[in-house]
Amino acid sequence: MDIIEGDRLPAEPPPAPVDIVVPDLSGLVRRVRRSADLSQRELAERTGLAPSTIARIESRSLAPALDTLAAILSVAGLRLVVVDAENRRVPPMEDPPGDLRDGAGRRFPSHLDVILDPLPGEWWGDRYGCARPPETFHRDRPLRDAMRRRSVWEVRVAQFRTVPPPPTIEHWMMMQARCRACGRLPDPPPPPFAPTAVLRYLQAAALLLSARAADHEDVSRRTHRGVPWATAGR
Repeated sequence: MDIIEGDRLPAEPPPAPVDIVVPDLSGLVRRVRRSADLSQRELAERTGLAPSTIARIESRSLAPALDTLAAILSVAGLRLVVVDAENRRVPPMEDPPGDLRDGAGRRFPSHLDVILDPLPGEWWGDRYGCARPPETFHRDRPLRDAMRRRSVWEVRVAQFRTVPPPPTIEHWMMMQARCRACGRLPDPPPPPFAPTAVLRYLQAAALLLSARAADHEDVSRRTHRGVPWATAGR
């Protein structure tokens, strides 16, 4: 296995192709007409579309916009939903309480967790002496993932009763600080901690530690070697 220079992990293998399920929009529109007992012209009148638009959708020569498809489905009392791999409904992400936004009126990053009234040390700008805002977010994704794992374990006690508790945030930060102090170990693999990712992390960490030990032995050997010019100058 080839290791990238420095303290980084080996290159990640390319992700496996994902099967994308594209719904049969033509069949859905025809299903609406069958359920509502409507012709193409009648469906066009109910939705405010042109009859030619309905015909092109059914002939698969036109892909309708999302709002257009939702309007067509609503005629038969149908609606669009998103499900995950286990066919569970996925609701859209809600805005933070009070529709919180930053100083420029923008939403906070959706993939990060908003922190209300951050405590000292919780904001990344504290190290630069910046004024602490009323709300912010964690930019450290590994720290965010550790916080989420601990929170899920604490809240869903019945579900994870037999699972060892994840490290607390304080313990996790202590372990990270020790790793950095020992010699810039690579960042741990992100969850769900695939066995291959953990193995690659351990291999890279072992390589870095062995290289550091070799450098230490080389420096020690050169330091304790006799210095001829020091003896000659006496």
